Amino acid sequence: MTKLYDNNKDPKKREAFINDLLSKMSLDQKVGQCFTIHWGGSMVTPYVMEAVERLHIGGIRVTPFGQNSRRGQHYHQSLNYDYDYPKDYKKIKQNLFIPGPAVYVSPEQYAERLNQLQALAANRNPGVPLHVSIDQEGDISRDFSFAGINLFPSAMGLTSTGDPQLVYEACKAVALQLSAIGVTNLHSPVLDVNINPNNPEINIRAYGDDPDIIAEYALASIKGYMDGGLVPTAKHFPGRGDSDIDAHYAVPNVPGDWDRLDAVELRPYRALIEGGLPSVMLAHTTVPAADPSMQISTVSPEIVTGLLRERLGFEGVITTDSITMGALMEKYGVAKSCALALKAGCDLILNKVEDEFRDQAWIETKRFVEDGEISEEQLNASVKRVLTMKYNLGQFDKMGQVDAAQAGAPIRDQRLIKLSTTVAEKCCTLLRDTESLLPLRPEQTVMVIEQQVLDGYSGFDVFCNNKCFNQAMVEQSKNIYCVDTKFKATQEDTDFLMNYVDEVDVIVATNYYWRLCPANNTALIRQLIAKGKKVIVVTNCPYELGAVPEAVTVICNYSVTPESLKAAARMIYGKLDSQGTWMLKHYAKPTEANMESTYEIKGGITDSGDNEIDQVVF
Repeated sequence: MTKLYDNNKDPKKREAFINDLLSKMSLDQKVGQCFTIHWGGSMVTPYVMEAVERLHIGGIRVTPFGQNSRRGQHYHQSLNYDYDYPKDYKKIKQNLFIPGPAVYVSPEQYAERLNQLQALAANRNPGVPLHVSIDQEGDISRDFSFAGINLFPSAMGLTSTGDPQLVYEACKAVALQLSAIGVTNLHSPVLDVNINPNNPEINIRAYGDDPDIIAEYALASIKGYMDGGLVPTAKHFPGRGDSDIDAHYAVPNVPGDWDRLDAVELRPYRALIEGGLPSVMLAHTTVPAADPSMQISTVSPEIVTGLLRERLGFEGVITTDSITMGALMEKYGVAKSCALALKAGCDLILNKVEDEFRDQAWIETKRFVEDGEISEEQLNASVKRVLTMKYNLGQFDKMGQVDAAQAGAPIRDQRLIKLSTTVAEKCCTLLRDTESLLPLRPEQTVMVIEQQVLDGYSGFDVFCNNKCFNQAMVEQSKNIYCVDTKFKATQEDTDFLMNYVDEVDVIVATNYYWRLCPANNTALIRQLIAKGKKVIVVTNCPYELGAVPEAVTVICNYSVTPESLKAAARMIYGKLDSQGTWMLKHYAKPTEANMESTYEIKGGITDSGDNEIDQVVF
């Protein structure tokens, strides 16, 4: 158990404080504490203010890079918004912006805005600070990319360092930077055992494909997060690694009997629960070994209460994944899904919408309590766990306020800056170079083809943007043709760059994995190879999806972050040796080019058109 959660606080004093607070709360306030709602961008609008003041929400899930609204792209867009509201109920205000990247916000400015929302929460009677959650897993799964924040590779990249202590330091660095801004909760680490290399949703977000390795590195991660001041949330329980379906669009299934479930999916959870894990996030999946009725796990009492609480003995906070993912919505809709999840034993509902589904979910959950479908005793137990989590974190000491003027200090800490470079270099791996194309010489003429990651997801300031790899290559040589394409090159992209390929000696092309766009630049790379061109592939994914089978030279850096792209560029020009450790147990290191391709992806966004998303997706 690490320092943040070792109960240094007097347990009797804590119990008395929480019980007194709970006794002063109305039913409306208790229901509100069970919700985490989404706040995108950095504008404190009436929609989020009213959610704090009228819905009494317990916390917010922040996405500073993206502005969403009622007009945004959700996975539940096809659902009907009709609902039988109570008489005279006045709905919370909504955002009606055109969705897209949000304006740049500095750490200091963002901390000021979070302080503003915390002040609203403190003025409630009784005052309860907000928990502030974020996704910052690593690689491209990161919700704060501004101002030169020190970023780190994916979970699989962390494992590739072969150094759990370095992983601890990296995760502590993530937490130190985010907690200074005002973030309190991190929706990480991913404990999914990525057995299926065709997994479109988990992939390199997992620490690997072996439960014991995952447990070791995830345990180092949670200790780092906690020592850095955040509440980590392990996900996606009970597991989503053995699937070729994305739960955002359909319902995955965890196969096998109890022995298989216990030995594979549950093994990392047992280790982390024993190690002091404070929070768990449910997956939207079916698990016949735990619930033969095939009920989706988020709303399954057998899985939430029977398996996680009773069999595994977990006593911390249980949250849902985004309740608006398609796997659940098509069956129950938003409002009922929220109420059913709380009834099943969840404590927090992650409701990532900015429309009237927020009101409906709050009303429906309150109705479940009033009608006796959720007992008041169960509701109190959930609220008590949420309040205890905040108390243990010290949020009541300053009611969630941080020193906004110092919010950027950890980002500028030279130790963290150096650590970000070290971790990027330690996991950068040369998978193969069968024709000895490396190292390149500065006098060789090189075309660099870099995929565009949508603004926001890539970051879009001078420190982090979708031209970082081109910039890193130019720092190594001026003999560079700088090129970019859509994430999956369009026909127009391909036709244009083919006019120039004969002018260069070698081509360096990125071929990243990104959950939102599973079809990448494999087709373009194959076309270039078929044309007889020398192609070096840089990917963040060691599986066939990234490491194109036909390519004779492949570098895997496990990340699209600036430091990882610099590491790949240095390796290409012979200034960095391959340092990554191959930690996958069920997938052989691709050391030779293989003309046979077996990769197939199911579910999720299919390979149609240009495979592009044109706005942020929540």
